[in-house]
Amino acid sequence: MRMIVIRYWGETEPPWEQANVPWIVRLAVRWGVTMLAMLIAAALVTGVDMDGWQALLPAAAIFMVSRAILRPLLILLTCPLELLTLGLFTVIINVAVFAFTAWFSGKVGVGFHVDGFRAALFGSLVVSGVYFLVSLILHRGPRRRWRLRRSMMRDRDRYL
Repeated sequence: MRMIVIRYWGETEPPWEQANVPWIVRLAVRWGVTMLAMLIAAALVTGVDMDGWQALLPAAAIFMVSRAILRPLLILLTCPLELLTLGLFTVIINVAVFAFTAWFSGKVGVGFHVDGFRAALFGSLVVSGVYFLVSLILHRGPRRRWRLRRSMMRDRDRYL
């Protein structure tokens, strides 16, 4: 069973997440996806404003850092609420990280603004949706997984 999981995990990783890709490339891909998501959120959601593309670079960096540091910490601290709401409290945590990004951007002079809870809610939902869609496009498709499952079924005696 362990061999199947390792083989499945190794063969379904996206190309930029594999071990032979330098960390700077992985960071650049994530930063680019974050910039795209924030740009789409600024275009679609009223109340999420960006003062030009010059504000997009540092705002996306602030969002990535705050998401990497604050989000796991907040999920850990609100674990009982996460369990009670069956994970739906994660949406509120995403809203808090998005609002924190706007607040911190205002403190350091980056032109990224979010007007209120409603704008932060819809902005974080758009960013999450863009992350989801981009990951669907960039990851290997289900056809590849089906082929892998068929080959595992064919070779199951070797793994058992």
